[in-house]
Amino acid sequence: MIRHLHPTDSPGLLQFSQSSGRGETCTLVGALRGGPGGFPTVKYASIALSPRAWQSCWVEARRGRIDGVLRAGPRSGPQAWEVGELYLRNSKSELALDLFEQIAIPAGGAGAHRIFTRVPTNSAVREDARKAGYATIYRETVYRSESATTAMSRLGIPDHPLQLRPRVETDDPSLFRLHNATTPVEVRMKSGQTSQDWLAGSERLGRKASEWIFELSTGELGAVVQRNSTRTGHMFSLNWVTEAGPELPRLVAAALAESKDVPVSTAVPEYRPALSHLLVTLGFTERAQYEVMVKPLAQTVSEAHRVFAAIS
Repeated sequence: MIRHLHPTDSPGLLQFSQSSGRGETCTLVGALRGGPGGFPTVKYASIALSPRAWQSCWVEARRGRIDGVLRAGPRSGPQAWEVGELYLRNSKSELALDLFEQIAIPAGGAGAHRIFTRVPTNSAVREDARKAGYATIYRETVYRSESATTAMSRLGIPDHPLQLRPRVETDDPSLFRLHNATTPVEVRMKSGQTSQDWLAGSERLGRKASEWIFELSTGELGAVVQRNSTRTGHMFSLNWVTEAGPELPRLVAAALAESKDVPVSTAVPEYRPALSHLLVTLGFTERAQYEVMVKPLAQTVSEAHRVFAAIS
């Protein structure tokens, strides 16, 4: 059975790191930073000593030996959890199924309706996740350019850049409508169809990410741009309605704004081929492919029935 990571696990983490392989899952930010890597011993030793952080980590330990480490918790709200990191001892790959199944217990107890995870397309863990009740929502491709400046120069600086404004809380209903208008119904059915589900399951590009809104001439929301720039790299995500399609090059320019001469990356869902094509023409290259999967924990009642009840 899995249990929370304890401060006394620190010595075991060092031994585990010497026998574990690369991570099996990652978050969106992790995918944009290069995907799952080796086990970060110092990071997890610090987590073990943190009064709060260890509550988001679980280990599979037998006879004092750690065989698996899993980190999970809410994405953007309690209704949607995510298995962000999963590491296994090289000789214990069969534990993936057990860990995927058992994490549903604390997630459901915390009020989660579903659990997400992101796995490399060619990962053997994908089949374990499927057996544990996870289904693929969509596939995505990570694109990367070694220089944001080069990408901008190939794009060309528009004479009249788009006017964007920061996202505010009152935009949420309009952004939910944008999400519904741009996301295939099959994806929405698996990831949640209410505004609460959408908000809880939304992914951000780190704590310092900024979000910008492009409005159409009608006053309706035409696109949302999320970006996060650091000294070592720039990340962005982009979603737009059909009416804003002609502005796609300038939307990409806005996504690259404030970036420096650093590598830039983004993840494109399979149902957004226009963005993939534009990025390739700008010199972006395909770096990795992932499957975003979800496991439902609550069944929505599709129809209500009126019945008579006796009252004593």
